Amino acid sequence: MYQGKRWEFVRSNIEEAIASSRFRPGEKLPNDVELALEYGVNRHTVRYAIRSLEQEGLLRVEQGRGTFVVEHPTAYLLSPQTRLTDNLISQGRLARRKILSAATIKADERLARHLDLQAQDDVLRIDTLSYQDEIPIVIAHSYFPAKRTPGLLDKFSGANSISTALRRIGIDDYSQQWVTISARLPSAQEARLLEMSTSAPVFVKESLDCSGRIPIKFGENVLCAPRISFRFDFKEMSSAEQSPAGKPRSGKAQATKSKSSASFKV
Repeated sequence: MYQGKRWEFVRSNIEEAIASSRFRPGEKLPNDVELALEYGVNRHTVRYAIRSLEQEGLLRVEQGRGTFVVEHPTAYLLSPQTRLTDNLISQGRLARRKILSAATIKADERLARHLDLQAQDDVLRIDTLSYQDEIPIVIAHSYFPAKRTPGLLDKFSGANSISTALRRIGIDDYSQQWVTISARLPSAQEARLLEMSTSAPVFVKESLDCSGRIPIKFGENVLCAPRISFRFDFKEMSSAEQSPAGKPRSGKAQATKSKSSASFKV
């Protein structure tokens, strides 16, 4: 008979179930009542054990959905050419994107600076939600100078990627000029869209894409941090021609360099 505390007994059994692949990464656990019956304890004991495992990073609790085994984070290569959809597909992950909203807005000071526009110029804003294997991973806020990307919204329908939509309007060659990454807690709306806890962090990735030296997209992406690990390819970055347009001198992300690549994750 187990001599320790009951919640520790429940925790050790769930840990063993995860280690033995009874509960696989991304899989939803039975609810509190079912686990309480299985282990012969009350629901409060189960919840205490789950809270402990959530703090250890083995489980994640999503309000209104249940408790899930933390999945292995998706490696997100950051380079001048690689896109999120490319990252997912290259790892054999199912990728899809849906439009949350789209509107033409007026450029404020920040957008005008990044996109090399005048204040109050028209900007197309497209907000999307991207999934990997049907798990939401990133909310993307993309801003395009309307005069340089005519007809983009119409071409985006059914494209499943910004790169495809831009090719449809004749913009084939463009690359990321700079990226900054910071971390914070999600808003209630962001947590709902990403189906994550408000106590788990998100990455905020800002980037500027240019065709030649002309800015065509400023992006602000909110990514579920436990589901992402960033990888920086310094060889590709050093060989790519960099544009001075809107490029910051230092980023918010700090990476530890190891040979030709590095990783950045929570």
